[in-house]
Amino acid sequence: MSKKFEHRAEYVAIPFKNATSGAWIFKSTEQTLEPDVASLLAEEEQLQKKMLELGAEGWELVSTQPVCRGEIKVGNQNAQAWSYGFPMPVGYLLFFKRESVV
Repeated sequence: MSKKFEHRAEYVAIPFKNATSGAWIFKSTEQTLEPDVASLLAEEEQLQKKMLELGAEGWELVSTQPVCRGEIKVGNQNAQAWSYGFPMPVGYLLFFKRESVV
């Protein structure tokens, strides 16, 4: 008799800090490249509760995969062009499995 498994994926986002620039009516807020660790730790209790619930239901964490966006910067200073790019993690996919009860 062969075993059958169910699979499930969960997404955990990484919050980033916001920076405000300008004054008065010209204020703008944009996301920085710096992770907001305090916010992430504030949500840790909820994440741990969710993981405990999944474990109690028989789900086993199989692997994690970072979800990245490409971050590119291009500039021209003193007539010398420059650029760089790197993958920026914005969250993680958590993959679970459990044996089917059929």
